[in-house]
Amino acid sequence: MLSKLSEGAYGTVYIAEADGITDSSASPLDTRFVAIKFLGDNASKKEKEDFYRDVRLLAALDHDNLVRVLGICSQEEPLCVVKEYLEHGDLCQFLKIHVTSENNATLPFGVKSLSFNCLMYITTQIASGMRYLETLNFVHRDLATRNCLIGKAYQLKICDYGTYNELYVNDYYKVDGNTPLPIRWAAWEAVFKSKYTTKSDVWSFAVTLWEILTLCRRQPYDYMTDPEVVENLGRQHCDDIKYKYLPKPSNNQDIYSLMLECWRREANDRPTFREIHMFLQRKNLGYAPV
Repeated sequence: MLSKLSEGAYGTVYIAEADGITDSSASPLDTRFVAIKFLGDNASKKEKEDFYRDVRLLAALDHDNLVRVLGICSQEEPLCVVKEYLEHGDLCQFLKIHVTSENNATLPFGVKSLSFNCLMYITTQIASGMRYLETLNFVHRDLATRNCLIGKAYQLKICDYGTYNELYVNDYYKVDGNTPLPIRWAAWEAVFKSKYTTKSDVWSFAVTLWEILTLCRRQPYDYMTDPEVVENLGRQHCDDIKYKYLPKPSNNQDIYSLMLECWRREANDRPTFREIHMFLQRKNLGYAPV
């Protein structure tokens, strides 16, 4: 075990190195990073049933931009599942140690930059993974850079490891004393109606895109308190023209226009992930990571 990644009522997730675990991208001799989720020792029968159900569901997913289930220990306790982890960790922390290439004229030694095209390459992979989930009507519910992993050659995989990570405790807020919600990423209908669909994921995708283009230097709506963010979402709920959108993060109006489409009040008026992915592919045509 290398380190603890997150801990919650469901159990604990650790990062580890493993030998002899193979899939389509690794040989049996490779040492690779993995995330191991242990179910709590005192898990109830229902929690164990939920654990098995979730593992079966996740194991059925098969896409290059989603973390894969690599193995499961179901014969002995504590029950655990082994899933992929990538070399550079979560996307949020990765972006924070980079600058945009437009500002790299006088970079100190060792500081790395990312071009706009590279950021679009990363974003396109998120859209690709979400497009796949959309075809299955599978809703993520917590899409954000904290729930994306980044590896070699900017390979990206969507996960859920950031949801219970202590680093991101301030990204969640209990509305009316209920379950903590990622209110700065969530669609208004998710917060006020507990309605989660692929279109509420589309809303969160646009906030994730905003994070990427700002290199996660700021929390979305960092000038608002949590209650003020909820109040602002309430304006969308009431179809109030005073709703405040996130500011344009770059000079690319096409990308910001896409974000605004994703934040439309009516879920059916928002684009699909298929449409988003095709748009980003066109923006990213011909780019290859070095």
